[in-house]
Amino acid sequence: DVDQRMLFGSGLCQSLRHLSQEWGATLESSVGLRTINERINQIEPLLRQDRSEAITNVPAVVQFDGIWLREQTQTQTIKLDKRGRKRHQRRGKKVVLLVALGFWTDGSGKREILDWQLADGESKAAWDPFVHRLWERGVRPENGLQAVIRDGCGELGEAVAWVYGTTVIEQRCIFHKMRNVADKCREELKGEQKKEERKKLMTQVSAIYQAESAAEARVRLATFADAWRARTPKTVDTLQRDFEQTIAYY
Repeated sequence: DVDQRMLFGSGLCQSLRHLSQEWGATLESSVGLRTINERINQIEPLLRQDRSEAITNVPAVVQFDGIWLREQTQTQTIKLDKRGRKRHQRRGKKVVLLVALGFWTDGSGKREILDWQLADGESKAAWDPFVHRLWERGVRPENGLQAVIRDGCGELGEAVAWVYGTTVIEQRCIFHKMRNVADKCREELKGEQKKEERKKLMTQVSAIYQAESAAEARVRLATFADAWRARTPKTVDTLQRDFEQTIAYY
């Protein structure tokens, strides 16, 4: 849907020019900046209405995450562009896009963004109303929710605990765990000559999370730790830290 993707692009802080080029290619015709801006203004009230509507098809798993972006705002300062035209100078500001992504475990492979919200940061004051809004819209255990996935952000953890308590399984994000492991791996196995060794290590880490059960994942972790601790102790420690929280939902 063009309207939905256009509005989401605006939420991602994409410029009107970027949206114009993207949708010009999609629609195979020229799309003016003014047209896009007017359309976004028209459908934003529909977004506010959508955020208050009940979610009837509740996914089994919801992942919360924050995506950091740079929002461009217009200042009062005037400068000349390359063609000598007067333009307002723009200033960048870091903002975060709070996202709730739903995963269905019924074999359909369905995943869908349930809600999103721009915020100045990932504070508890930002996460609390966002998580609570999903609860109010019906994303609850009695409607099918089984687990919540999040990163190690303490403020998000507090918001999830405040809204859901112990009624759902809480799991740490595997992607964030593997990214942290990869960072430590690059520190301990530096240089182009150790590229293949780094690749081998990360392949084994990935295999741990492909185990058929949590018990098997623990066995694979122990084998991995024995094999790599002497060469990469920080990498092994990073993987073992809070490991149980990354296999809570199996």
